[in-house]
Amino acid sequence: MSASPISSGALSRDDRRFGFRLTAPAGLILAVLLLVPTTLTILYSLHDVPANGRSLGPFVGLENYTIVLGSSVFWRSAKVTIIFSIGFVVFSTLIGLAMALLLNQRFIGRGLARALLIIPWATPWLMIGILWKWFADGSVGGLNAVLLMLGATSDYHDFLSDPNSALAITIAAAVWRQASFAGILLLAGLQTLPDDLNEAASLDGANLWQRFRNITLPWLRPALVTVTVLNIIYAFLQFDVIFAMTQGGPGDATQVLSILIYRQLFGVTQIGLGSALAVILGFIALAGGLITVKLLYRTERQPA
Repeated sequence: MSASPISSGALSRDDRRFGFRLTAPAGLILAVLLLVPTTLTILYSLHDVPANGRSLGPFVGLENYTIVLGSSVFWRSAKVTIIFSIGFVVFSTLIGLAMALLLNQRFIGRGLARALLIIPWATPWLMIGILWKWFADGSVGGLNAVLLMLGATSDYHDFLSDPNSALAITIAAAVWRQASFAGILLLAGLQTLPDDLNEAASLDGANLWQRFRNITLPWLRPALVTVTVLNIIYAFLQFDVIFAMTQGGPGDATQVLSILIYRQLFGVTQIGLGSALAVILGFIALAGGLITVKLLYRTERQPA
């Protein structure tokens, strides 16, 4: 019997054409939904666009970016965005990891607990904001009722009207939703971890922390990178929860960059400035994601 030739893995011209025809519709949709709006936003940011938005208006180059970067309002909003993003990413990732580790254990009612984990993630962002706005309300909210029961306060407090607590409450609301999403992804990663690895390490005398640090955490690295990058993107582009709860207030205490963009575009109809802000925010979110991948993901060298 003659040996079968070993396939080189190279695709024929017909295979490439067939693959192109399969991916062309998706590529066209992505071009329409992503490329066109992105291009228009960049064009608008380089022009003094009239309020009606029917024409680009005169070309001003980088003047809109100069105005934005020289504005104290922008830098205050950037500071709020960074604080919100750090709290959102850190707590969403850590709480999601803790929930994944807990739900990976065997206990009575584990199936129900896993099902309940989906509820926050399946709830729309806008609904999360509305629910938490009621929860933190100064007169009928559940948060005050809980604090009164625990004896942590003696009077009702309107947390969303207080500049010292409004941002923290919006972070908590967004984390409540996003932590469940992180938990689902990390739990899926834990499900692929072979039990033999932990059992062998336990027989060798490794304690719980050593098994987590040397086995579980490295195994979860790809999932953790994905979760962290998505959390960073969600953090910088967050709008719905904050708008539903505070609309950027009180004052500018919760005015993240996405809220500032909304106010520039639809409040004072400064389309050029709003577009420049959107480009800057998109660049920050992209840079944050790329830096995270670079720092957290290390490819293993394949043997020669």
